[in-house]
Amino acid sequence: MAAGWAFSLWPGFFSPAGESAAPLNLGIACLADAHLRDGNDKCPEARGLARAVAAIRALKPAPDLVLFAGDLAHDGDPGALALGREILADLPAPLLAVPGEGDGGLAGGGPWRRLFYESPFLYSFKGMHLLGLATTWQPTAWGPAFALGEEQNRWLAAKLPRLEPTKPLVVLSHAPLEPVFRPWGQWTVDSNPLLGQLAQFPHVLCLNGHMHQAELRGQGLGVSNCITGFSNNSPLAENRELKTENLSIPSTAWPLPQALLGTPRKLRPGLGPRGCGWLLVSGDRGGWAVEPRSWLV
Repeated sequence: MAAGWAFSLWPGFFSPAGESAAPLNLGIACLADAHLRDGNDKCPEARGLARAVAAIRALKPAPDLVLFAGDLAHDGDPGALALGREILADLPAPLLAVPGEGDGGLAGGGPWRRLFYESPFLYSFKGMHLLGLATTWQPTAWGPAFALGEEQNRWLAAKLPRLEPTKPLVVLSHAPLEPVFRPWGQWTVDSNPLLGQLAQFPHVLCLNGHMHQAELRGQGLGVSNCITGFSNNSPLAENRELKTENLSIPSTAWPLPQALLGTPRKLRPGLGPRGCGWLLVSGDRGGWAVEPRSWLV
């Protein structure tokens, strides 16, 4: 019954993009990169995802929405995706998710589509626009890379101009849209048209997975802030002239400096205070605030 509430009834919580909604005042829990290898609920990756879900369930008040930024599975195993769905069914709020390369196939894979839903998507929710993208690993003119693809870029070109630009826009993707570190695939190679379209919106928050760490990229928040972390409830943008904020979500079980086989028992170089975990993003008319919720084991 819980699984049916979380995954079958989710469209009822959202309105087609463009419809009016209540004023923005909400909390969003953000998850990414569980990398479940199979249906074994005792593996470290499954325990890490369940730990994050339990922490979100304990929030008072409960979040208004949960976003998952891809790589629920590691290599598209149907048993891993089914286990991930079962764990996520315990979330206390509606869920929207986009696939990562580990979730199988050029367009997210058959098992993903049967258990979840199609990407891209575009909804209105409590005074904001929600845009979910499929950044899939595929052959491109620049070699194998994450890309949106011609069809998705055409869809975006048709949809985004119709949106009310005064509403905040939250964009969810697995790979970061802008170049971060190309040798590790931390960019989406054909995102320039989309990034240009985002300039029409005064308040844009881009959330991505894939990087396995909580990293904030934006005006006035330099690389040093990304390395040392940022304080609880810190504003993402004090200067509201800033067009776009980019925020990556930590992995629930595979920490820095690279994806490891399970959660390490000891801290490793590069892991730092961020560790594994999830993010709580709070929004109101004054802007966004973020709280990394991490653990060190």
